[in-house]
Amino acid sequence: MPLPSDVEDAFSCLPLALVRVGPDLRVQWCEEGFAHKTGVALHAGGDLRDALERTRSLDSLERAIRDGASHTGHVITRALRQVRVQVKPASAGEAAGAWLVVEPSGVDDEGAFSQAVQEIARSVGETLEVDSVCAAAVVALVRCAHVRRAEVFLCEEEGGSLRRVAVSDLAGSESPEEAFDSQSDPFRQALALRQAQLGIQRGYGDSMGSIFAAVPLCAPRRTVGLLLLYKEPGTSFSVRELDLWSAAANQLAVAVENARLLREAKAALQVREEFISIASHELKTPLTPLKLGLFTMERRLSSGQPVELSTVLKSKRQVDRLVGLVEDLLDASRLDAGRLALDLAPLEVGQLVAEVVDHFRAAFERPFAVEVPRERVWVRGDRDRLEQVLVNLLENAHKYSASEEPIVVTVERSQGEARIHVQDHGIGIPGADQSQVFQRFYRARNVSHRNFGGLGLGLFISHSIARLHGGALSMRSAEGQGSTFSLSLPRMAAHDVRRLPQRLLLLDEDQTQEAAAEQVLRSEGFEVLTARDGAEALRRATHLPVDLIVLSTSATQGATGVFLETFATLPRARPVPILLAGDERPWWAHEGTSLCTRPYRPEDLVTRVRNALSVERLPSAEAPLDLLSSRT
Repeated sequence: MPLPSDVEDAFSCLPLALVRVGPDLRVQWCEEGFAHKTGVALHAGGDLRDALERTRSLDSLERAIRDGASHTGHVITRALRQVRVQVKPASAGEAAGAWLVVEPSGVDDEGAFSQAVQEIARSVGETLEVDSVCAAAVVALVRCAHVRRAEVFLCEEEGGSLRRVAVSDLAGSESPEEAFDSQSDPFRQALALRQAQLGIQRGYGDSMGSIFAAVPLCAPRRTVGLLLLYKEPGTSFSVRELDLWSAAANQLAVAVENARLLREAKAALQVREEFISIASHELKTPLTPLKLGLFTMERRLSSGQPVELSTVLKSKRQVDRLVGLVEDLLDASRLDAGRLALDLAPLEVGQLVAEVVDHFRAAFERPFAVEVPRERVWVRGDRDRLEQVLVNLLENAHKYSASEEPIVVTVERSQGEARIHVQDHGIGIPGADQSQVFQRFYRARNVSHRNFGGLGLGLFISHSIARLHGGALSMRSAEGQGSTFSLSLPRMAAHDVRRLPQRLLLLDEDQTQEAAAEQVLRSEGFEVLTARDGAEALRRATHLPVDLIVLSTSATQGATGVFLETFATLPRARPVPILLAGDERPWWAHEGTSLCTRPYRPEDLVTRVRNALSVERLPSAEAPLDLLSSRT
């Protein structure tokens, strides 16, 4: 009995779809509406393999068609959908090939979704501990949904790496998903687009491979992680199903974010309690002797007795300590609010180190060693803030090491960086505490709070200042063997350093001659300092290194001696060459010291200055200062 002409209209009502292919897998006939039913785009004359992913299941299908054998299995389409395929070989006498019966294998199970969401909500109501909530979620998904495995990965920090916090306990331990690659495309796309993405894990389990979905955990303000769902063999993810699990993932994301906020709130409360405890103790410590000292001074003054200088100095030390504590608290507050501004300017690291260490030498009777490279090391930095970092590191080295042990400060010029190392041979830091060194209120376990005061903010502030400069503060330590703290800063580019003016210090007793020489040198691009305002002005002018001293030989021996002795006491990282201006070298000058004519002739002065700057003259730089100190 012949088939009615409208038989194909009846086919359109069935979930199955028919296609006939030849032994070469070329399509001979395709049911109208085939692509709509199955999601597989085929047309007469096309190759079936072009519409399917290359997996072992496709190899099995292809082999059955060529061998004229029956076959039932699942294949994965190029659209990452699984479809079920039955192969019916062509009858004898018909054209070679086979009929394929194709049907989609996805499900839209809103009941499973509802049940899984209820279990997740129940676990959130019982606890806000992140790992517990995630563990309950993956178990609920495997139990209620058509997935064989579920995993949750959370972002360690914004834009950081992923950490697996939960995996369904119904999955086997030998599953290949253990080798998770967060850089693969589906995972990166899911995180970047905040939309579920499908992927294939080829050749696992049976011969067809495995489809998985990477569903982002989208909290209101950020993506907190990924939910990975692996399907049971023979099933796929429908669009509706992905929408449902995306909604469930978002609920889980809110729970994770709430747990994070709760954890941060608890940590903030703990920090506040620690701060109140430490700050009240540390602020009270200097206030008590300060109050007693002021009471003593008040009593002596009211009775007409003189106030001892030692009492005033003790009170001043306590006031200075209070000021330091308050400044640390203000700096920590500015850092938290992002209001710690930097005043960046060219800065020579060796000169900064020499000056800071010089202050410590004057304040403490202990050995210090400074090692700087011969060449200048320039950075762009805030001088006051970097000095604050160095002072903190040196104070810690002094505080936590014996007074007879040397503190070594080294400046290193590396590729693109300037590094300052502060090394002591003190008590060191226990290994278990080293990861917390740069946290606020840090106190090592081997430090006595009675003997070593402070708020524990110094290293936290120093570390933050280094980062604001684009650098870093790091540490190497061993308990009982001392510590080395290293401050790394980006070096100025060579072309920027070449544009910096060279710095000259000019001393001439004749103000007319001095003014004339200053004008000539400034017109040539030099920065010129004069010492006519006295020793204190000279001290204030030495924050940056001096490249050359121009010194008149006709100045009185006393005036020259005062100047050179003052300059010799100033902190200097390297020797400074001297150019003498006059008819002949004075008796105290080294034989190799350069000489220029005076009264100054502009061309001769500029030439002599440039020559003196271009030649390394270590003996002539050191000898005048050394000789003068022993003969005047």
